[in-house]
Amino acid sequence: MSWIDWLIVVLPIVFVVWIAFFSRRYVKGVVDYLAAGRVAGRYVISVGDLMAGLSVITLVANAEQYYQTGFGVAFWANITAPVGIVLALTGFCTYRWRETRCLSKGQFIELRYGSRSFRFITAFVSTMAEMVTNAIGPAIATNFFIYFLGLPHEVMICGINLPCYAIIVVMCLTLATLIIWPGGRVSLLVTDSIQGLMSYPIFVVIIGFVVLKFSWNVDLAPILLDRVEGESFLNP
Repeated sequence: MSWIDWLIVVLPIVFVVWIAFFSRRYVKGVVDYLAAGRVAGRYVISVGDLMAGLSVITLVANAEQYYQTGFGVAFWANITAPVGIVLALTGFCTYRWRETRCLSKGQFIELRYGSRSFRFITAFVSTMAEMVTNAIGPAIATNFFIYFLGLPHEVMICGINLPCYAIIVVMCLTLATLIIWPGGRVSLLVTDSIQGLMSYPIFVVIIGFVVLKFSWNVDLAPILLDRVEGESFLNP
């Protein structure tokens, strides 16, 4: 990678981290830190949630899914799309949840069932499950960055060979901490929205490149159709 390629990677990261620390001034209390003051609008929430779900582990999982099963599996996923749209438009469950003004699932459990010990148990189970789940993300993201950016598996620092894997894992976790630590939910929501606004034109450029560079009839369809019987990449 040339210095221009590294600038394309580094500058947006620096900008997002700066936005995270800049948003700290808008945090005045616990409600701001945990729920963004309950003032986030629909557009910010939509864009922020989109980018929160668009992680490296999701991209890798989708790429592997289509590599193994083709586009036929997308047919079944699209069946559930109308259900998601109806749930989102009607605010089913989400509206009732926000109506309670609870700041965590544990607080809602205690409010609903009147048991503080039940709140502690459910909060502990939820936290442990999320910790185990989120531990997988940095590992997959690190391998992705190593192979995608062509990084070496080991680097020499002060005459000592250090694994590049461990270094990048620490960098990913440090970056995540820097983004969420200054302003909590405020910095997280704002940085996710900024990333979404930067990603939209990038997605358009990538889609345009694929459409102009590759032909469906020449490059894609013959490969997708060249499968053994019962393992179609197109027929759901």
